[in-house]
Amino acid sequence: MTALIALAGMLALAGCSSRPADQPPLGRVRGTIKMDGQPLPGVDVVFVPEKGRPSEATTDKSGRYDLSYIGSTKGAKLGPHKVLIRPAEISPGDVPADGSKPTAPRPVVPAKYNKRSELTAEVKAGGNTIDFALESK
Repeated sequence: MTALIALAGMLALAGCSSRPADQPPLGRVRGTIKMDGQPLPGVDVVFVPEKGRPSEATTDKSGRYDLSYIGSTKGAKLGPHKVLIRPAEISPGDVPADGSKPTAPRPVVPAKYNKRSELTAEVKAGGNTIDFALESK
């Protein structure tokens, strides 16, 4: 009976794995994006590792982001990343309820932060706070 209880406990623990077997170790990544000292809302933040799946998030009205690896799984692969910051495709609140065209202008982000990004970051195990202070010129 004791062996059966021990086996049931091991199976329960195996079913509660912290991550899928094919998912690499992740570090939680949060931060703030500012442009010329002001929070930059409505931009996508994408961390692209040397190999593997990128992680991304969209900044809120305070310029804060919290990266997602896939679905609701938070974080980014450990190691070095190229970082892209670009206007979000569609931000919540951009499309009026009547379905007409958005009236809010999309943020302008210089190419050196997106198409030709010069930004990099190192993701470590555990929690990471990675802020970016961008300049419009």
